[in-house]
Amino acid sequence: MKTSSGRKKHFTKFIVLGIMLTGLSSVLLFSPPAHKRPRSNEFHPLYFFGEEPTRGKPLSLLAVDRRQKLSSPRVILGNEKLFAPPRLAKLKGLRLGLVVNQTSRLPEGKPLWEVISHHDLNLTAIFTPEHGLQMEIEAGQPVRNSSWRDIPIYSLYGSHFRPSPEQLARVDVLIYDLQDIGTRFYTYITTLKYILEAAATQNKKVIICDRPNPLGGAKIEGPLLQPRFKSFIGALPLPIRYGLTPGELALMMKGEGWIPKDVELEVIPMEGWTRADLWPETGLEWIPTSPNIPGPENALLYPGFGLLGGLRINQGLGTEAPFLRVGAPWIAPELLIRELSSHPSSAGLRLQAITYIPRSIPGKILTPPFKDRICQGVQIKVEEPRLIEPVYFTLHLIRILKKYYPDKIKPTTTGLNRLFGSSLLSEYLKNRLSFNSLMKQLENDAREFRVKRRKYLLYQ
Repeated sequence: MKTSSGRKKHFTKFIVLGIMLTGLSSVLLFSPPAHKRPRSNEFHPLYFFGEEPTRGKPLSLLAVDRRQKLSSPRVILGNEKLFAPPRLAKLKGLRLGLVVNQTSRLPEGKPLWEVISHHDLNLTAIFTPEHGLQMEIEAGQPVRNSSWRDIPIYSLYGSHFRPSPEQLARVDVLIYDLQDIGTRFYTYITTLKYILEAAATQNKKVIICDRPNPLGGAKIEGPLLQPRFKSFIGALPLPIRYGLTPGELALMMKGEGWIPKDVELEVIPMEGWTRADLWPETGLEWIPTSPNIPGPENALLYPGFGLLGGLRINQGLGTEAPFLRVGAPWIAPELLIRELSSHPSSAGLRLQAITYIPRSIPGKILTPPFKDRICQGVQIKVEEPRLIEPVYFTLHLIRILKKYYPDKIKPTTTGLNRLFGSSLLSEYLKNRLSFNSLMKQLENDAREFRVKRRKYLLYQ
């Protein structure tokens, strides 16, 4: 007969197994934007260099640990500290504008705009990035203006990408509270840059409610964005994985002169976050950051797999596992798994052969690569998140594809260069640069950025 303690252990194991077997919710992206429309969050990526990774638990188990260890502290977000009495008193009587979407919630689940209205503050405008306030708009698609309780909602991803002087005339202070995923080609940080620039020209203060970087703050992945490849999906001279929080990034923008240095900026820091923390260690619930990033595992692989769209390969788009699989009609899964598994870059990942058909998913992606065609490839399972080097893994994958399928790898050079931030990867694919030379340059870029960012770090 089992003891009460034994039954509890058995039940806990059952719950963990159930969570691990549960599939991710439907997601996706990669619809090419219309002529002259800025590129979107979820088409992109690439490379890793940083400290040696340490071993950790699978994301699913870490999430269960957080629920079980109720006494464990969680990260205190910047938006929670917004309502501390001294700061609240300073906001009274000011006209407030929010830069927000569905990730802009306090830990109890209430959206920031509702909480502000309950504190008798004067909310006069809401600004939204790509995907809109409810995040129901597909990547690359324009978002229209709307309203909430007679408060105008201005889209910053439609006919305009910056607040106009007329819109900013309605506010005294802008409050930015968006959760991004620490990747250069995720468009929220371009929106942050444009907000800061517009505020500077109109003499408006910007308050940033700081949030965790889901990829942690220790690792850096290059290359640095070169000026000639600047675009809406990459507007800052950052590595692809830059290891900064939104607040730290804003401070660096100002300090390095990437935005006007006279902008009035205040960062409300978090409490309890460290640079070594990945998302599960924050103790916070994950809210999808866009239609195609439904969970932290998708975010973790995104810096690498996002690049594959520029190579005309499906990276799970149009399926329930975006950025967690790779496939094409012409790929031999067993060959790919054998080559990948023998390389150190696959550490922390479990690779499985898979056959699937990408489909149109309204609200997520309408035309995924190889839509309605049978694709063969590899499913990626995150087992040891701290061992994972997503960009390094993806570059090795590209190297294998180039070796075995040279006639199938036909990159869109302009798009690939904008994503990668330089022409190095294109030069490698055209046999004008060795793989070792590519890696060496990326290592140099990461080293340079690590030194430059040091004085803007708010957390250890």
